[in-house]
Amino acid sequence: MIRVKFMLVFMFAGWSLLCISGQDHPPVPDHQLVIRDVVIEGNKVTRRNILLRELVFVPGDTINKMDLIPGLERSRENLLNLSLFNFVTFDANHYPGNTIDILLEVQERWYIWPTPIFEHGERNLSTFLREPRWSRLNYGMWLKWNNFRGRNEMLNAKIRLGYKEQYVLQYEKPNLGADENHALSVSYSLSRQHRVNFTTQENQPVYFRDDDNYSLSTADAFVAYTYRPQLYSRHRIRAHFVDDWISDTVARLNPDFFGNGYTRYQHFKIDYVFQYDIRDSRIYPLEGHAFKFKTQRFGLGIIDEYPYGNWEFESTFFYHKKLANRFYFADVAKGRVTTNKEVPLILKKGLGYAENLTGYDAFVIDGTDYFINKVIFKYQLVKPSKFSIPFINIKQFSRVHYAIYLNLLGDVAYVNDPFPRDPSNNMVNSWQYSAGLGIDFVTYYDKVIGVEYAVNRYGMTGFFFRVTTPFFEW
Repeated sequence: MIRVKFMLVFMFAGWSLLCISGQDHPPVPDHQLVIRDVVIEGNKVTRRNILLRELVFVPGDTINKMDLIPGLERSRENLLNLSLFNFVTFDANHYPGNTIDILLEVQERWYIWPTPIFEHGERNLSTFLREPRWSRLNYGMWLKWNNFRGRNEMLNAKIRLGYKEQYVLQYEKPNLGADENHALSVSYSLSRQHRVNFTTQENQPVYFRDDDNYSLSTADAFVAYTYRPQLYSRHRIRAHFVDDWISDTVARLNPDFFGNGYTRYQHFKIDYVFQYDIRDSRIYPLEGHAFKFKTQRFGLGIIDEYPYGNWEFESTFFYHKKLANRFYFADVAKGRVTTNKEVPLILKKGLGYAENLTGYDAFVIDGTDYFINKVIFKYQLVKPSKFSIPFINIKQFSRVHYAIYLNLLGDVAYVNDPFPRDPSNNMVNSWQYSAGLGIDFVTYYDKVIGVEYAVNRYGMTGFFFRVTTPFFEW
């Protein structure tokens, strides 16, 4: 009797499990969708995991129907921000039970660039155009291999001769670890030049040239680690060893170049960067915001003979907003503060170097601390468009996208130097401002060609030309 009861219980339990396992999954509510798969086309080089890493949802996710279109658009922007694709398009196939397949099609860029170098060596294009000289041109060869092995790795090798010699070897490996959120990069570069900006007078760089010897040389080796915990945030730590040296003549002309008449500046440098970027584009943003914080230490006490240890702290804010149809607004602000104010010229790079004030292209403002704010009102003169070039058979180049924007510009800046050396540099320790009009032509392969007409605080006017990516290095 006990055996019969046991068999009945066993059969009932097995029948129950069979019924449960054979039941359909609970129905998906009408306001939700289940992403069954992501079907990718066009990625002949790029690995599938590199693309999936940038999507805001992955196979198996359940999302609200209202979030589908915004999520696809955000994913498209994320993929374009990799600078690996010229075009990215999404679609969806719908199936019974509120399940869908996401269809992703990409057009990959050309990744291997053995590019001849023929460029000017001045701080900006406007400076070169005011006084063009063939002796200030660079030439050579640059091999840049983006998306190396299809894993978004970057291999960079450069040999540049002429006005500013440079030799570079760099490798970057992203998407390390089980979650693909770690990256490592290593680099070595050597730069040498016969002509050097050895001081600043009347707010303009003063140069010395020695055709027989190098006036300034710099060797820089670094290793960097990046952690990307989320799609839009990054932490980076980078350690450098930097070796700068100048000729004896430069040290005599300006003993303050490295300080105390030194001809060599060897130091370790370590920096940390946190970046949160949720803009629609890193190349030419129109909507979204970003924040970047950077701190770096010059001198770690390992090399004792150089006395100028220093901390630098930088913060940058980006704000971009669409105001109305074709009208956009941007406000970008950056500030830097240093702990050591009595530093030599090499550590006093204020404005006019990496950051330019509109209408001040001819000038540099040296100082330890600075603040700059740029306000831009944009009108979309030509909406983003594309066309095909019939006589080019390589698809990475045959389809071109472009847009044109008219800009109203306004800049304000302040550079601080408690210990100015030359009283003729009267732009330091005072507010500078400018305004102007500009036009930007935005096209593929991250190229932005700009022309500006501006007036600065002193009533100086002029046209200024740029072939660059606005704020990309900020």
